Amino acid sequence: MVRAVAWRNVRLRYKSSMLGFVWTLLNPLLFLLIFLLIFSEAFPQVENYPVFALSGLILWSFFATSSAHVMGALVENAAVLRSLAVPPLVFPLAQVLAGLFNLGMSFVPFAFILHFFGRVPHGTDVLVIPIVLCFAVFIFGLSLALSALNVFFRDIGLLWNALLPAMFYLTPIAYPSDLVPERMRWVMEVNPLYQYIAAFREVLYHGRIPQMETWVILAGLACISAAFGGMVYRFFRPGFIANY
Repeated sequence: MVRAVAWRNVRLRYKSSMLGFVWTLLNPLLFLLIFLLIFSEAFPQVENYPVFALSGLILWSFFATSSAHVMGALVENAAVLRSLAVPPLVFPLAQVLAGLFNLGMSFVPFAFILHFFGRVPHGTDVLVIPIVLCFAVFIFGLSLALSALNVFFRDIGLLWNALLPAMFYLTPIAYPSDLVPERMRWVMEVNPLYQYIAAFREVLYHGRIPQMETWVILAGLACISAAFGGMVYRFFRPGFIANY
């Protein structure tokens, strides 16, 4: 059922679209163009700035898009959930799988773009798979909690849309992390998005294998998020029908 709903979400997202999955890369490419026009000369210490920026943008786009879709999954499918005996968890989980599918498809043009900017493939590139999977679990746990809260408090969706731009600029995506003042480093280090994007860049931008400590942090954040999301979901689950 999850697979069928996920595939439906993918098809509906690009129904009657001429470019199809290319749209998954257009948003980060637009941001990249802005960064190249504004920031490329501001950070001369960053070698191959387009690759640096794009390797953060594509993961951010996955986070922003997937979290928004998962958060609204229960409310958007309220009519189905009221009329059919379908486990509500199907819809948030299907949205994450659809997001993973879109991300995987966007990696094809993404690879060509990186090659265009002079990025040479490395044997460590395969490590992006466990990083993305851990990130997907983290997104699912966080967004599942938000989706359960959103059933009762519709302001959650509006608040999340307002917080996303702030989170974007608080995360070193367009700028290198060493520019963050020492007194503010703790804000960056407690930001889970920074941990995933830094690991992603370690593989794709630097061509290095992340340290074991990094893998423990990524897996730990994913497990904590999943446990938290599951706890919030189970707590609010009995009142879903009355509040859809």
